[in-house]
Amino acid sequence: MRREIRAAQQLLTELTGQPPRYFRAPAGLRNPFLEPVLCTEGLQLAAWTRRGFDTRNGDHAGRVAQRLMRNLSAGDVLLLHDGNSGVDAVGKPHCTTVLPELLARIADEGLRCVTLRAGMAARDLRTA
Repeated sequence: MRREIRAAQQLLTELTGQPPRYFRAPAGLRNPFLEPVLCTEGLQLAAWTRRGFDTRNGDHAGRVAQRLMRNLSAGDVLLLHDGNSGVDAVGKPHCTTVLPELLARIADEGLRCVTLRAGMAARDLRTA
C-alpha cells in the first residue's frame, strides 16, 4: 500500500507541479494500516460525510437529493459523481438532475460551497 501511494504521489506531483495534500481512499474504503502511511507521506485523509448513492441506475433524483440534504450542516462533504453517475428513470445523469436543487438548498440554508482545501482549513481552525 505504501509503495502504491508513494508512486501515485510522485506521478501526481510530476503532472501538477505540486504534491497532493489530500488522499481519498478508493470507494471510501479504509483500514487501520492507512493512517500511518498517510502520515508518513504528509497526506490528510479526505472523505465524505454524506453520499447520495447516485451511481444507482433508475433511482429517483429526488431520493438522491434527499439523502444528501437530510440534516445538511456546515462542514459536510457531499459525494456526487460527475463521471460514472447513475441515471434516473428517463436516462438523465443524477449529477445533472440533483445538482441544481442541491445548490439551491445549500444557499437557502445559508451555507456555501467551498473547495476541499478551504473546508479542511476551516475545520482545522475549529478544532485547534
